[in-house]
Parts: sequence; C-alpha cells; structure tokens
Amino acid sequence: MTTARSDVLKFVKDHVLNISDLTRTSKLAEILEMYANEPSDEVFIVQNTRNKHGRAVIANLEFFEELLMYKEAIDTVIDQMMDQIALERKEEPVPIPLAQVISELALDVNRIAALSETVEEE
Repeated sequence: MTTARSDVLKFVKDHVLNISDLTRTSKLAEILEMYANEPSDEVFIVQNTRNKHGRAVIANLEFFEELLMYKEAIDTVIDQMMDQIALERKEEPVPIPLAQVISELALDVNRIAALSETVEEE
C-alpha cells in the first residue's frame, strides 16, 4: 500500500466521525481540549449516517480564520485580475452577435431591463 493511501486511510479512521461518536463518547470534548492547548491545523469531519449530505468540519477557530483570510486574499486578486482584463478588452469588438447572446442566455425584455437597472446602480 502506498504512503498516500495509508495516509488517507489513517485520516478517515482518526478524523471522520459520525454523530454518535460525538454524542455518546467524550470525543468532542477531547477535540476541543486539543484546540485549547495550542493552535492546530488538524480538522475533523462529522457526518450524519442517516443523511450523507449532512456533513460538517470541526476546525480550530484560529486555523479557520486563517483559511478565511487566504480565501479573501485570493478572491481579491481574482477580482483585480478580472477588472484588469475587462479594462484591457473594453475597446475590443465583440465577435458574437447580440441576438445570439440573447438567445443563448434565454433573455427577454424584462430580464434585460432588470439587468440594465443593476448596471446603472453600480
């Protein structure tokens, strides 16, 4: 078995919990105690065995805040890049006929009017 596979299996074994693991044992208290002692990037996945879409992550608050800062920084850079690209292309002719765009986006007069109001507000 490769190291990557064994690492994944170890993570699943140690870090994927179901609701019973948290409610019938002291596992949640142990996790919170671990986070209280020192900052940690260790995360746990909790899943509802009755509803596979019911999943969540337990993470150290400081680590989660750090991840949010990274996400915000990336979002800001993407926005800046898109603004730059839009400015560079604003004078370029668009090779797609307006009728084709309206057809592909299934736009009607009401939707076009609503979109134009949104653009004017911005």
